[in-house]
Amino acid sequence: MAMKEELRDEEESGEESSQRKRGNILTRFFARIDLYNFGRWVLLAVAIGIVAGLGAAFLTWGVEGLSGTVLGRIVGFKPPGHGAHGTSEFFGPLHRWYLLLLLPVFGLVVGWLVQTFAPEAEGHGTDAVIQAFHRQRGEVRPRVVPIKLLASILTIGAGGSAGREGPVAQVGAGFGSYLADFLRLRVRDRRTLVIAGVAAGIGGMFRAPLGGALFAIEVMYSENDYESEALIPALIASIVSYVIVASLTGWSAIFSTRVGDFKEPKQLLAYFLLGLALSAVGYVWVKVFYGMRDHFFARLRVPEMVKPAIGGFLLACLAVNIPEVLGGGYGWLQLSLVSGLPILTLLALIPGKILATAFTISSGQSGGVFAPSLVIGGVTGAVFAELLARLAPSMAMPVNAAILVGMGGFFAGVARVPIASLIMVAEMSGSYSLLVPMMLVSSITFLLNRGVSLYEAQVPGRVDSPAHLGDFQVDILERLSVADLLEDLDGDVIVLDSGMPFREVVELVFGGAQSHFPVVDEHEKIVGLLGINEVRSVMATPEVWDLLVAGDMCVDAANVAFVLPTDDLHTVMRHFTALRLDVLPVLEHAPPSKVIGLVHHHDVMEAYDEEIHRLRQDD
Repeated sequence: MAMKEELRDEEESGEESSQRKRGNILTRFFARIDLYNFGRWVLLAVAIGIVAGLGAAFLTWGVEGLSGTVLGRIVGFKPPGHGAHGTSEFFGPLHRWYLLLLLPVFGLVVGWLVQTFAPEAEGHGTDAVIQAFHRQRGEVRPRVVPIKLLASILTIGAGGSAGREGPVAQVGAGFGSYLADFLRLRVRDRRTLVIAGVAAGIGGMFRAPLGGALFAIEVMYSENDYESEALIPALIASIVSYVIVASLTGWSAIFSTRVGDFKEPKQLLAYFLLGLALSAVGYVWVKVFYGMRDHFFARLRVPEMVKPAIGGFLLACLAVNIPEVLGGGYGWLQLSLVSGLPILTLLALIPGKILATAFTISSGQSGGVFAPSLVIGGVTGAVFAELLARLAPSMAMPVNAAILVGMGGFFAGVARVPIASLIMVAEMSGSYSLLVPMMLVSSITFLLNRGVSLYEAQVPGRVDSPAHLGDFQVDILERLSVADLLEDLDGDVIVLDSGMPFREVVELVFGGAQSHFPVVDEHEKIVGLLGINEVRSVMATPEVWDLLVAGDMCVDAANVAFVLPTDDLHTVMRHFTALRLDVLPVLEHAPPSKVIGLVHHHDVMEAYDEEIHRLRQDD
C-alpha cells in the first residue's frame, strides 16, 4: 500500500510539474505578443477587406450591366468573354456610328460628375492613392469613393478603354483612410490602412490575393523598395476581399488557358528578346499616355468637364474602325490564348489600345490602366511569338505562353512592380508554370524602363518619401559616426587654459579662423566653451580686460556636452537640440582627454546630405 501511494504521489507530482511547464510556455508565449495590436489589425484589415470586396463586386455588376445595355443592345456589339465565360463568339458593332454620339455624351456626364464633386476621382485612381500616401498623410476624402465608383462604371460600361484596378484601389484606400480618421489613429496607421485598402481592392477584383497584397506594398516606389510594415494587414484584407468577390461573382480565374511547363532553356533567348520588345512598347505607351494629357488635353481652351467628352469622341472615331479597343479588352486576350487572332488584327490592336486608353483616361475620365496594359503587353507577346515562329521556329515559344509572359513582363516595367506583376498574372491565369521566363522578362523590362512609369506619383524609395522623412533622418544619422567626420574637421584645435588672461585670449581668438574654443583646467578637463561672440561682447568694456580670464567668459561645462569619435551623429544632433549649441568638442576618449576636433551643426547636415546622395547613386 505504501508503495502504491508513493507511486501515485510521484505521478501526481509529475503531472503538476508538466502542467507548470505548459503554463510557463503559454505565459511566455502570451508575454511575447501584443494581443491588443494583433486583434486590432486583424479587425481593421477584415473590415477593409469586406468593404473593398463589396465595392469590387458592385463595380463588376455595374460595368457589366451598363455595358450590356449600351454596347450590347444599343450599339449591337458583343466582344468575346474571358475566363469561365470565355467564348469565341463575338459580333458587331452593328450600329457602330452610334458610338460617335454615345461616347461623347457619357464622357460629358463623367466630366461633370468628377469636376463638380471630386476632381481627384479623374484619371486612373491608383496614382491619386500613391500621391495621398506620400504627400497627403494618407488622407482620401470620403466622397471620392462613391464618385469614383459611379464615374468608373459610366466610363468603362460605355466602352471606355480603361480597367478596374484604379477604381477599386481608390475605393479600398478611401475606406481605409476614413476608418483611420473615425478611430482617430496615427498618421502612420492611416497610411498602413490605405495600403491595405489598395491590396483588398486589387486582390479581390482580379482573383489575385497574394499579387494584390504585393502590388500594394510595391507600387508606392519606382525602385526596389517596399512598404513591408503593411504586408500583413494587406494580406489579410486581400484574402477577405478575394473571398467576398469570388463568392458573389465566381471563383474561376480571370483567364482560362492550358499552358505547358517551361522545359526548353533555349527559349530563354527568345524571352530575352521579348523583354526588349516589351520595353520599347512600354516606353512608347507611357510617353503617349502622359503626352496626350500634357500636350493635347491640357492645352485645350475648354472647361475641364468638356475634355472627357472630346476624349470620348476621339475614342469613338478610333473604335468605328477598330472596335476591339473598346472596354477592358480581356475577351480579346482570352480569344488570343485559345484560338488566336489574325496577326494584322494584333498589329492594329497595339497602337489602337495605346491611343484608346490615352483618349479615355488622359482626357479626365475615370478608370484604371492595369487592364489596358495587360492587353498591350499580351498582344505584343502574341505578335512576337507569331513572327518568331516564321523567322526562327526552333526558338519560338507557344503563343499562349508568350501572351501570359508579355502581360506580366509589360506591366512590371511600366508600373515598376516586377514581383507583384508576375504573381498577379500567374494567379489570374491559374498557373505558375511560366514563372521562370516571366521572372526574366519582368527583370529586363524593369531595368530598361527605369525612369518611365505609369504612376508618376511614385518616388524612388522610402528615403525619398515624405512619409518616411523623420524615420530615415534618424536611421541615416545613426549609421554615421563622429569618426566619419574627423578627416574633414579641423585637426589642430586651439584650446584655452581656464586661467589665460583676456588679452592673450584676444590674440588667439582673432588670430585664426576658429570660432569656438574649448576651455580646460590644469588636468585638461573641459570646463566650458568660449565663442568668438562672447569675446566681442567684452571688447566694448576695456576697463575689465585685466580682471578677466578665459574661464570667466566661457559657457559653463554644465551646459556644454562633449562627443567621442565612436558617437553616432544622431547623438550629436540630440546634444545640439537639447543645449541649443552649434558646435561641440570632440575628445579622444572619455575625460580627462585631449580635444581632437570640433563638430559643427553644418558638418552633420553636410554628412547627412552626402549620405542621401550616395544612397541614391547606389540605387
